[in-house]
Order: sequence, then structure tokens, then C-alpha cells
Amino acid sequence: MSPTVFIPEPISSKGIELLKSKVDIVAPWLENKEWSEEESRSLLNSSNAVIVRLFKVGKEDIDRSSDLRVIAKHGVGVDNIDLQAAAERQIPVVYTPTANSNAVAEHTIALMMALARKIGPAAETVRQGRFSERIQFQGVELAGKTLGVIGLGRIGKRVAEIASKGLGMRVVAYDPFVQLVEGDEDIVVAGRVEKVLGESDFLSLHVPLTAETKHLINGKTIELLKTDCRILNTSRGAIIDERVLVKALQEGGIAGAALDVFEEEPIPTDHLLCTAPNILLTPHISSSTKESLDRMAVDAAQGVLDVLEGRPSRYPYPMEKLS
Repeated sequence: MSPTVFIPEPISSKGIELLKSKVDIVAPWLENKEWSEEESRSLLNSSNAVIVRLFKVGKEDIDRSSDLRVIAKHGVGVDNIDLQAAAERQIPVVYTPTANSNAVAEHTIALMMALARKIGPAAETVRQGRFSERIQFQGVELAGKTLGVIGLGRIGKRVAEIASKGLGMRVVAYDPFVQLVEGDEDIVVAGRVEKVLGESDFLSLHVPLTAETKHLINGKTIELLKTDCRILNTSRGAIIDERVLVKALQEGGIAGAALDVFEEEPIPTDHLLCTAPNILLTPHISSSTKESLDRMAVDAAQGVLDVLEGRPSRYPYPMEKLS
């Protein structure tokens, strides 16, 4: 009998093709079916493996899934998976840390350019027939500006490279695990996060969500930013205290923000962020390119097959991060 893999959310057909000859796939969306939350949890509980995007796998799910042998994250951030519960059950978690790096980095740069040139509101003005109001959309150039990058993993480093080499920006970065970016003298690695905050014209966040990084941008740290600084977040929503951000935007404490991620997703339409000034919002799409989605689906599927077939997976999530 073939193992059962539950896939609650759509993934690229390339991942499905890799799996289908070796496992039984349970994916209601492939048949255009809509399942209730209770039905989805029941499918998870009876499966040997699961591949998730934003679907949450909590301790109760893991405790009830007696035959679960591997959890795969289609992406990088694993905050929707209870890693501690998985570790206690000795269920490996695999993920796709290299698949979406370029896509997320490019989206970050796109947000930065759109924010700098007020692309969103300017486009809306044209659609509303208010062309003559174009004078209010004076932007700023990126060349010569300082980009602060917090987190120099694959995505943060790629953002820094594009900004410095392609856009002529000065880049100053902070990462507690990185002292020097070898082979790239254009990226200055600061010893303190406060230096990055104080010097940034644009600040880009690229850290995982942990107890240490939750609300990294808070009432104290946001006061270290220059009033003409603009914040970019394509990592995880809870890195920023959203109420603090809205207050800073309303009071002119910072010049703008562009967010692809939110503490609550989907973000409610009546959320304070939706009416804040000088803000650009996208619906968690930074990794959504054809190329990236293909790579994530294949890497997640291969990770599942590796575990089910008794091989070491290429990208096991480092559980030592839990300690």
C-alpha cells in the first residue's frame, strides 16, 4: 500500500508529477472540491505526510496524526508548524530554503522602487481621471541612498547585492551570525542593529520569526529610524508591531512602508494598516513566481519522498534552532 500525502493547498504540477507515481495524493483542490476546516484536519490526521504552504499544523494535529512520518514546508518560514511537537514525536520537518530566494528578493526591490516613486497611488489617480494631480507624486531616487538590511541569509544577501550592484545604493546590514560578506566589499556589516536603524533611508527585514525577532520593529526601535526612512517587510508580519507602524506613519515618524506579510493573514479589510498613509500592501506574494513555485513544489515533494523512502533529506529543518 502506497503512503498517503496530504496537500491542502495548491502547488505546482511539477511537484505533483514527482509524487504521483510513488504515493497516493490527497488534494481536494485538484478536483475543485472545497473542504471544511474539520474535513481538512481529518485528512491530515489519516496521512503519512503533509506538504503545507500557509496551512497550520499544530500540536493537536500532530498528536492526532498517529501515522504521520514527515511534514514538508513549501517555503522557508515554518512558523505555521509546531516544531516542538514534531520534534517530540521525532517527525522530521523538511523545507525549501533555496527555492524562493531570488523571487522574494526581486519582490522586495519592486516594493522599494514602487514606494520610492509612489507607483500605487499614482496609478490609481490615472484610473480615476485625475491626471493633473501628478505633481503630488514626487518621489525619491534610490541611487546614493542607504539601504539597511536586517538578516543576511539567502534573501537578505540577494537584496543587498541587487541594491548595491544594480541600483548604486550604499548597503549597511546586520546579522548576529554574519561578520563579513565574503567577496562583496559593497555590503558593510555592522556590529549593532542600532547602526543599521539609524543610517537607513530604506530598511528591509529578512529574519525568521522567533521569540527574539517578534516585534523587532517596536516602539523603541522605530524611534531610531530617520523620519524619511521607508520600511520593507517580506519576511513575517509579526516582525513588526503593526500598531506602532501605523502610529509612526500617521504622525510622520517614518516616510512610508511596503508590506507583503501581516500578523494576521488574510489581513482584515478594516485593519488599521489598510487606511494608513504612505503604505503599499501586497497579499503575501513575494515568492509567487512560476519559477519559484516550481522549485518549491519539487523541493518539498522530494523532501517528502526522501523521508518516506528512507533517505536523508536534502533540506531538513535544523531542529537545533529550537534550543
